[in-house]
Amino acid sequence: MRKLPFVLTLLAPLLLVTPARAQDWAWVMSIPYALSQEQIYKVRLLDIDGVPQNELIRYAVGPGKHTFTVQMMLDVEWEPDLSDSAPQPPVKQITLEIESGRTYLLAARVDTDAPIEAQLDQSYWEPFVYRQD
Repeated sequence: MRKLPFVLTLLAPLLLVTPARAQDWAWVMSIPYALSQEQIYKVRLLDIDGVPQNELIRYAVGPGKHTFTVQMMLDVEWEPDLSDSAPQPPVKQITLEIESGRTYLLAARVDTDAPIEAQLDQSYWEPFVYRQD
């Protein structure tokens, strides 16, 4: 019986914690398909705040500032033969201020007028928020 008050003292803070509700989260996902005529392409979300992610359709994220590492999913062959080195995967980061209860559609915009050198430093594309609901 002497242990019961001790155990209750330890468990009391846990009773005050409320489980996260769906409206406490935001959803982050890629656009569902490329808009090639507009040079807008899908992205693959690789990590959130440095934490690797499994490949999902959408990702639940809490409110606040988050950094997403994305990989562009380019549907066309568009790479010059400028060097003998292996091409770098098109990976970039985007930092967003996330609001709970919102959905963020991420995409990649390609600058088709960028110089060929831009493909070496990956400056020919940028991730952006395509739509926020």
